[in-house]
Amino acid sequence: MESSALGIVVWGLAFFTLLGLVFGFALAVAAAKFQVPVNPLVERVRDRLPAANCGACGFAGCQAYAEAVVERGEVSPNLCIPGRAAVAGAVAELTGKQPGAIVDRVVVLRCHGTSAFAPDEARYSGIRTCTAASFVFGGPKACKNGCLGLGDCVDACPFGALAMTAKGIPEVDHAKCTGCGLCVTSCPKDLWSFVPRNHRVELSCVAIDKRSVVRATCMVGCTLCRRCVAKCPAGAITWDGQTIVVDHGMCVAYGPSCQEICVDICPSIILHRIGQLPEPEKAAPAATEA
Repeated sequence: MESSALGIVVWGLAFFTLLGLVFGFALAVAAAKFQVPVNPLVERVRDRLPAANCGACGFAGCQAYAEAVVERGEVSPNLCIPGRAAVAGAVAELTGKQPGAIVDRVVVLRCHGTSAFAPDEARYSGIRTCTAASFVFGGPKACKNGCLGLGDCVDACPFGALAMTAKGIPEVDHAKCTGCGLCVTSCPKDLWSFVPRNHRVELSCVAIDKRSVVRATCMVGCTLCRRCVAKCPAGAITWDGQTIVVDHGMCVAYGPSCQEICVDICPSIILHRIGQLPEPEKAAPAATEA
């Protein structure tokens, strides 16, 4: 009886072992038959990319861009924004294409409504993300156009260029910022803007409300007085019907004197020099005259 049971076990093991070998052989044959040939040049190009998979190039990721730039003649080797000139040159050399003009950009936050300047009107106790908070009456901030300060953009940045501070809004380290744009798409308030790395001024507000509403919700909000539009000698600052817009290319081309004029006449100091903090106590007299 025992030998009969042992025989069944042995035959069972032998059967399943043989079955496994058959299936393994079949899978190996199928893999060899349906194998997609890989262009070694694609692999070499991909290895030169920063592997951030940020999508700034317009493709799904680094692998997709590597395939496109190698296999499609119209795809330029300079589309990897985080890689800048070094990667563009390497890809151009590998593919035999001209590198073309390099886009060197960074991001700026169009809000300076820190917790000291833009108070909350309610307490938010839900999921601690800006996206979730924005679904609850636009978020807890009194200003419905401003930064909620919950850090979706910080979590999205793969280069460590963004950090939340005690002020309640994120700050950018432009030395680390590659301009990939992941923070831009992560912000439910659409507050991040691309600017050239050599930009001269920053506009830290996207206010579209009337002056009375802005002043009631933020001490440093743009009141849309449009003095900057009227005074900018380069014509780089315009009004699009809702908010103020800066053409940084025109501003840089005009020269540094433009910066001194437009920045100094802004009563809210929300159009400011790089690194300058708004000072509402100094702006108050000018705002009263407006």
